[in-house]
Amino acid sequence: MGAWCDVVTEDEYRQRLVRDGWPAEEIEHLVEEFNLGVSFDVHEFAELTDGRRLTLHEERGFTTSGQWRHLTLENLERDVRTTVLPDDDDTQDEHPWEWLVALLHARGVEATAEELRLLPYGVEFSERLRARLVAA
Repeated sequence: MGAWCDVVTEDEYRQRLVRDGWPAEEIEHLVEEFNLGVSFDVHEFAELTDGRRLTLHEERGFTTSGQWRHLTLENLERDVRTTVLPDDDDTQDEHPWEWLVALLHARGVEATAEELRLLPYGVEFSERLRARLVAA
């Protein structure tokens, strides 16, 4: 189990806005706001015993108000882990295990929340994100 993180570029953000049907007159304003921070996509995945990696969901992400020169992999890992926390404030779980199990079941993979809790959970960063951090 784990999470994968990548930086979102201005062009990618603009393409999303167009794809999602935002009015042209609003897109440039939204892109200006987007450029005030640094945005990231977060995908959670499961690595199966047969070597396959299944992406479980791709809809999460976060934006920092900081600049590249202040970002580190350690800080980004903390932000990624915060991003994948359960939405339910009543749980002490580090991850929404039942939801992740349901996503696995939908893809034909049998697992239980108890089994997932025992697995190591890692955070991975894209090569372009790592390269951007080095350049900063």
